[in-house]
Amino acid sequence: MRSLETAFTCFKDLHQRASTLGENKPLRGPLASFCIRRWGCRVTMIVGSLLLTSSVIITAFVQHIVLAFLFFGVFAGLGVGLLYSTGYIVIAFNFEKKRNIATGIAVAGCGIGPFVLSPIYQMIHHEYGYNGFFLLFGGLSLNACVVGAVLRPSRLEVSSRIARTKKRTLNKTGCECDLTVVKNLPLFCVCISGVFLNVGIFLVYLHFPTYAMENSSTEVEVSWYLSIAGISSCVGRILLGMATNSEDVSEDIVFFGTYSILGGATILLPSFIKFHYAKICYSILLGVNSGSCYVVINTIVLRLTGPKHVAQGTGYVLAYVGVGTLIGPPLAGFIIDNGGSYAESFVIAGLSLIIGAFIELCSVCLKTDTYKIPRTEDINICVTDDEINSNFKIIIEEQTKLTLRIS
Repeated sequence: MRSLETAFTCFKDLHQRASTLGENKPLRGPLASFCIRRWGCRVTMIVGSLLLTSSVIITAFVQHIVLAFLFFGVFAGLGVGLLYSTGYIVIAFNFEKKRNIATGIAVAGCGIGPFVLSPIYQMIHHEYGYNGFFLLFGGLSLNACVVGAVLRPSRLEVSSRIARTKKRTLNKTGCECDLTVVKNLPLFCVCISGVFLNVGIFLVYLHFPTYAMENSSTEVEVSWYLSIAGISSCVGRILLGMATNSEDVSEDIVFFGTYSILGGATILLPSFIKFHYAKICYSILLGVNSGSCYVVINTIVLRLTGPKHVAQGTGYVLAYVGVGTLIGPPLAGFIIDNGGSYAESFVIAGLSLIIGAFIELCSVCLKTDTYKIPRTEDINICVTDDEINSNFKIIIEEQTKLTLRIS
């Protein structure tokens, strides 16, 4: 889905308008979580696909930049948010034992999509022009309806909806406003951590290309650095999901470790920025560690909120992540426009990553886990002697009947 956010780069006159696809990110998470709580993942995915498809097709025929801003920037952005958030939350509902591996494989597509589809988008625009590009894009977006149609409600999703229905029935006032997630202090730490982490990540990705070219790198080399980071991100997310699948590995420690290492490397990068292989190593480290939060966040949110509030909790976290993406780009421009250097920007980015990692680790200290997956050995089975004798007699009678029939 992130490839949609780069689609408008083909159009120089509309490039800045396309940035609104990212500007409504804080709205996406809460909107998606509300729709999922109300109608389920299947309906939310289909609605998001229809909203995105219709908005893109209408954009193909509008003649005014304000309308393009409205349909492609606002409505299509909300459609992307519904698709992305639903695809993320549905993993938490359907995978209980190997949730981190499933999440790692799913979010790896965020790196593969732009890498593969960006040149295809440019080719389509070159061959079919403005109108044809958006019409084909709308057809591609409509395929998400098929994905939504196969999202059958899982056992965890059904039980979560039943619990909320019973709670609304018992609520005499009829008010559906649930502030349980908002009052969850450990989850709030995870949210604030997301703000700092995304500020740091955006500072790095926005300034790394220019900073590298100012220090003995060509444009071709910079493109390779970014490609290496993208490929490393895909591979790293899958490997991280496999690593955190074990019960002996703490997702919080992995979360803290990956971003602390990345933050430290970011602070040290200005000292080695002139060395080609140092920039390659940093690109690999950036790709492997920058997306680790998206692999383990489902498990962390489920543990802190329980299955009944996992959709609301995930949307709550994604809203704060969107705030970080809004702060990062203006901060990057502010640092350079006010006499700051790229080295100072990387130091700020590294400190932001380390602070975010420490804040997330505080969630472990504030509260114990509220939800644990039930284990088979925890189930107590009591069988009386009368039940054993009764079942034994039934078995003997069945065996006797079967023997008579054979003879």
